[in-house]
Amino acid sequence: MIRNLALLFALTLAQPALAQGTPTPAPTPAPRPSPAKPAAKKPAPPKSDAGATPAAAVAQRGRCIGIIPHIGDRFAVQTIGVMAFGNDLKEVPIESWGLDDLVVARVRAAAGTGVAVRRIAYPANAFEPYDHPPRRLFGDGDKDLRSVVQAIVGAGGCERYVVVVKDKNADRLTNQTFTGIGIFSRAGGDVHLFALTALFVFDGHTFEVLKKGVGSPVEEKLGSNPTLFDVMRTNPMRGPNVPLKEDFSWPPAPDAVMGLRDATRALLAESLDTTLPKLLAPKSADEE
Repeated sequence: MIRNLALLFALTLAQPALAQGTPTPAPTPAPRPSPAKPAAKKPAPPKSDAGATPAAAVAQRGRCIGIIPHIGDRFAVQTIGVMAFGNDLKEVPIESWGLDDLVVARVRAAAGTGVAVRRIAYPANAFEPYDHPPRRLFGDGDKDLRSVVQAIVGAGGCERYVVVVKDKNADRLTNQTFTGIGIFSRAGGDVHLFALTALFVFDGHTFEVLKKGVGSPVEEKLGSNPTLFDVMRTNPMRGPNVPLKEDFSWPPAPDAVMGLRDATRALLAESLDTTLPKLLAPKSADEE
């Protein structure tokens, strides 16, 4: 019993020492903050148009000429008979000839490199109120065309709009009229190719007509001392027209009509190149 008491006393004295000898666990280090992410770069401001082409810079500011061509859909094949019942008119589709594209190209050439020219697209029936206006006592073709242009353009933003449509002209020897692009023959005689256009320049803000004109006639080649009959026979209308070869048969076969594409484009380009520079030039003091 004395031995047990001694052992218990010895253990009691040894407990503080054991407690002091036990190593204290090291404190857990605080987590290091993650490195800050670099701030996202702000998008670079848009470059100025100083290095852009003049036409592109002008277009961005809205200073441009809008072009609306409406001539190149049909080609007239017209016969003027000896009597009224001999008159005949047929129309041939010619969209593939690209006459409206040619008009745009000639306007662009006349405007010069420092002006932006935009072709304005429009629905197929947009010109219906102008081509086939309602019957009324006093018609106003310019007003009808203005309404069509406003409907097409909307808020287009160009300073001016050039509109090229079919013009009408009268035969100098009869009461017959010609319209647009085509050929005609009097009773199977001489055959003439014609390209009749009317050109309008509209203000892009008010849509008032600033200038208007027609495609210029080509040079008349009548020789010396022509008679009145020579003038009427050689140049049967006041608009652009040229006689075709004497062996051009009438009525023409479809292939013969389609073969007139290049001659038609040349006549149209010549008439426009004479008229457009005057219409696109700034107004003179006399015109104000």
